[in-house]
Amino acid sequence: MTLRGPELCYALAARKNARHLSRLYDSHLAPAGLSVSQFSILTLLEEHGTLKISELAVMLVMERTSLVRALKPLQAAGWVVAERQKKERSFNVTLSALGLKKVANAMPLWEKAQAAFEGEVGRNNAIRLRNDILKLNAA
Repeated sequence: MTLRGPELCYALAARKNARHLSRLYDSHLAPAGLSVSQFSILTLLEEHGTLKISELAVMLVMERTSLVRALKPLQAAGWVVAERQKKERSFNVTLSALGLKKVANAMPLWEKAQAAFEGEVGRNNAIRLRNDILKLNAA
């Protein structure tokens, strides 16, 4: 007997969970004018400083072209600066001073989203889920 059906699909379950988490974090970050995707980009730049677009794309597990599209509104808002180095084809991306302020203002909202998720599943389960997902992504 083969077990099948959409409720058994790992990919569907993961995608449903990703959509749920995105809605949860987006609703908390909305007062800062950020989506969780934008917040992730800004915080990675805050943590790592200047990165090549290709490096940032790897960290986010995103296609480079998708990342370039995602960066445009962040650049337009003045939160991110993308510059091409002399004699290089790639762009380096850096968080601007405005971007640093944006992250600082959004951080308490993100912390509330973290607490809300922990409230839904329990802190220990949330930590275990995150760690299990990170292990999968590292493989």
